[in-house]
Amino acid sequence: MPDAGRFSELGEQGSRAVMEAAAVLERELSAGLADAKAATARLTGEHRVEQEEFDQLVRRVSENTHQLIDAVSERVLANTTGEVSEQAQRLTSNAHDVLDLLLSLGSLAPGLANRGLQSAFGPQRAPGAAEGAGGGDGADERPQG
Repeated sequence: MPDAGRFSELGEQGSRAVMEAAAVLERELSAGLADAKAATARLTGEHRVEQEEFDQLVRRVSENTHQLIDAVSERVLANTTGEVSEQAQRLTSNAHDVLDLLLSLGSLAPGLANRGLQSAFGPQRAPGAAEGAGGGDGADERPQG
């Protein structure tokens, strides 16, 4: 079985590529931690998810993960030919498609979360709005249902 050695080497090269890419991704994720903490603080303090903040986090994850997929793919494809190369290219394409699909579905999260939070905690107030300072009639503004 002459191909066994080649696939073993491919596995080792792939492992090195994954480790290198993971180190880069870890640095990028650390940089995005402040954004995630701000979103978490808003969620716990104001009981809402800011769509723009969420989208920024999704963009960062998307860019970094697509780059990770490409980096690993390049390393794996560098030493492959024929059917193995074609299979690796299909796998790479599928990985990009799955990531895009999951992130697209995830973009629905802020709207859904805000509706649930509004139902549980009442309507959202503008940041910094004082209690009772809305000129309203004082009636309960919670959704009826």
